Amino acid sequence: MRRRLLITLLVIVVAPLAVLAWLGVQLVRDEREMVRHRFREIIAAKLGDVAGLVDAQVAARERELMAGEGLSMLSPDELRARAFRSGLVRQFFVLDATGELVYPAPDAPATEAERDFLLRTREVWINKAIPGPAGEQRARAMPQQAAQSKMAQQAAFPPAPALPGKGWHTWYWSNGLNLIFWWRDDADAVVGAELNRARFIADVLAALPDTPGIEGAAPVEERIALLDAQGAGLYQWGVYEPAGADEPVVEVRLNPPLSAWRLTYYAPDAAIEGAFQRTTWFGLGLGLAVLAAALIGLATYFYRESARDMREAAQRVSFVNQVSHELKTPLTNIRMYAEMLDDELGGDEEEPARARLHVIVSESRRLSRLIGNVLTFGRRQRSALTPHRTRGNVDAVVRAVIDQFDENLGRHGVAAHFTAGAARDAEFDQDVLAQIVGNLLSNVEKYALSGDRVDVETRQEGDTVTVCVADSGPGIPAEHRARVFEPFYRVSNRVNDGVAGTGIGLAIARDLARLHGGDLVLESGGGGGARFTLRIHARPMMEDDHESAGG
Repeated sequence: MRRRLLITLLVIVVAPLAVLAWLGVQLVRDEREMVRHRFREIIAAKLGDVAGLVDAQVAARERELMAGEGLSMLSPDELRARAFRSGLVRQFFVLDATGELVYPAPDAPATEAERDFLLRTREVWINKAIPGPAGEQRARAMPQQAAQSKMAQQAAFPPAPALPGKGWHTWYWSNGLNLIFWWRDDADAVVGAELNRARFIADVLAALPDTPGIEGAAPVEERIALLDAQGAGLYQWGVYEPAGADEPVVEVRLNPPLSAWRLTYYAPDAAIEGAFQRTTWFGLGLGLAVLAAALIGLATYFYRESARDMREAAQRVSFVNQVSHELKTPLTNIRMYAEMLDDELGGDEEEPARARLHVIVSESRRLSRLIGNVLTFGRRQRSALTPHRTRGNVDAVVRAVIDQFDENLGRHGVAAHFTAGAARDAEFDQDVLAQIVGNLLSNVEKYALSGDRVDVETRQEGDTVTVCVADSGPGIPAEHRARVFEPFYRVSNRVNDGVAGTGIGLAIARDLARLHGGDLVLESGGGGGARFTLRIHARPMMEDDHESAGG
């Protein structure tokens, strides 16, 4: 009992802790993922600030290039001289109002640098990658239709959308990325410059910070890298050294004209989660520890209370057993001397005394059965029931029990009919069999006196002995059939129903039957009443067994 109680209390403590621990782990994982997502948002904003430095450098180069007003009005020699002095410009170019390349002109004398420029940019001019002047676009969008009015022309050919005043064009040639910046001047011509790639990249990288941390603070374990279109590193900073298989935590692409380049951020998981993971796991562990302490305290309290109740119950059972043992001896003497006196009385004049004596004998027998049930129930609670098998005759034992009830049943108009079918000696516990049959007939005596008969039948088949007890009383209602073998359960507990009993007789009878290798079941009879069938294991005794036992 205590072991089952300990297991139950252990489950009560462990089950909630296991469920809460699982929920806590899931919550920590969700929180950690949320922190990682928030961390990525913060880093993306940080990389956006770095990309803003690059955008500012690009804007500065645009202003520097556009500062030269009237480039379309300069001569080729002047454009060559200005490009030579710039350092940022590799080659200037000019498109006239019709969108044709007038410098360097494909059919005019050119320097070697200008011929190389025309070769590198050949696809640019063929594909019209750089928009022509606004006047040329309007002329292209609205062809000459002299026969139509101006209103008809506007209805048929709506105005073209406004063209940008400046822009970038990038393409790949030979050693990598090449850049052209173009803009429109006051003369409605498009002028532009192919940039010196090395100088432009150097200006961009010079705008990037040396370290990602805050000045004066401890270095942060992270790494930021600027990669080109092929994934080659152009610039990087930070103290963290990512492994070759590490994936970037965040990746941000730059704005045009460097949209093929990207900024990547690397950091170890420990730096990403930081103190959050430690404090969260510590908080979860502390909460579970407090809950475990509370549950263990409650379980200990309930265990002590249950142990105290069990000790008190065991003391009560022990007291009842001791009292029953004390009552058994004088009751046996009373019964023995009453039966002896009954045998000695004779004559009709002594019939009233004999009737009173029969009552004493009957009640002493009933009290003996009650005490026997109490003692058996006490041994059952202590798991101390063991059958003691001896040689005996089943029919003789059953007949002796019926004789004890026959007179009292007869006074109430109930006839006991016995069909003997187990005359062969067998090995069984005679006291156990007598107690089981006595409890079944006692039930008839209490609940089935409204009937007119009780049938007792014995059968012997191999190692199994069957005893059936069927009465013609009111029977047991269907809703009570499943519980009649429970200890202390009674179909009716009303005090004024005229039925006395403890409610342990059938429970003891079934336990004794199962202890004896069999069972006791309640069968539904077809003609009313209750029918109990008892089966026990009883090995038949052979003649040689009898001779060896006697010799």
